[in-house]
Amino acid sequence: MEKAEKMKQVGELFAKFHHLHEEYGRLWVDETFLHWDWWGSVFLAAGPWIFWIFYRKKESTHRLLYAGVTVMLISLCLDYTGAALGLWYYSGKESPSFPAWLPFNFCMLPVAIMFLIQTKPHISAWKKSIFFGVLTAYVGEPLFVWAGYYVLTGWKYTFSLPIYALIFLFADWLTKRKNFSDACCK
Repeated sequence: MEKAEKMKQVGELFAKFHHLHEEYGRLWVDETFLHWDWWGSVFLAAGPWIFWIFYRKKESTHRLLYAGVTVMLISLCLDYTGAALGLWYYSGKESPSFPAWLPFNFCMLPVAIMFLIQTKPHISAWKKSIFFGVLTAYVGEPLFVWAGYYVLTGWKYTFSLPIYALIFLFADWLTKRKNFSDACCK
């Protein structure tokens, strides 16, 4: 395929994508914005952070946030990939611009992980990761399906369990790093 033909095909696909995004934006404004599911998304986005502000270990704020931001990036990438592959989609989103559900990726998931990391530090990380994976995959996800926020089209809850457990383990590992090199700042 020649470069000009490739550019033409990519341009046509982008035009279709843009048209679909505009169509979805109109549907979102008419059927979601300021409706119960939108307000629910706003609450689910703000609530975890308000909780975390009051119940975090203040002396651990920076290391927990480092892990939390990493969780956000990982979950957003995985969520975008799953939605792009047609394995699930979301309804009642707070924004029509992202295929992922931001309250989950930017709020509930990282805050839950940060809170669990700081809670009962004497319990091993792998036990917490299994607990977190089971709770999120078999309680959280079905709850969001029931509420109509999350629609599975080719995904099973069981597939999520090891992913959530591994994300938790990685975040926990990040918070236990002793220090960072300060060579870049000298």
